[in-house]
Amino acid sequence: MKQLICLLIFSVLIAACGSKQPKPNNTGQGKAEPAKSETPGANLASQPVLWKIASYAGDLGDNKNSNYMTNAFAIWGTFSNSAVDNGEIKVKFLIDKVSFCIKLYEYGNKVVKKGDETVYKITLKSEGIEPVQFTAKNVSDRIFINQVDEKKLVELFDAGAKIIFSMVNDSKSNPTSYAFALDSPGKFSETLKQLSK
Repeated sequence: MKQLICLLIFSVLIAACGSKQPKPNNTGQGKAEPAKSETPGANLASQPVLWKIASYAGDLGDNKNSNYMTNAFAIWGTFSNSAVDNGEIKVKFLIDKVSFCIKLYEYGNKVVKKGDETVYKITLKSEGIEPVQFTAKNVSDRIFINQVDEKKLVELFDAGAKIIFSMVNDSKSNPTSYAFALDSPGKFSETLKQLSK
């Protein structure tokens, strides 16, 4: 009996050591996982594909028009406001037949919802092009990008070069800036075509 109790205590200790380990610190200016080769001139074909098709059906219980496109792995960046400087932000793209959205998670799990802000100013930078600027709105828990600006994004993504996003909201009570990068966003249109199948 004593051996059984010792074995149970030992098992609990082993299980506790493996759970809820802290996440590694985000030391970079926006990164995507898994890490990619830093070799200059690396072949883009060997890079992991950033995009995948998923389904809303599990969340909504509805299979009609439930497919959407999203990033296949986590995209991390930083955010700053009056309370925090360079906090960790997780970014999720949600693209379906009618909308192109960006969902932000402060600290990796707290969804950025509509507050007193009305507009996000978004700047995109990529090597060899002039910075692209446009505005978007957060009307719920995601930032909606209009169709004209969506076309600019698709062109940049399909080029496959690294894109740096800078976003600033116009909140009067808590202005916040966000920054993240997509290292290899190519094959966007190829994946998007799967939504219409």
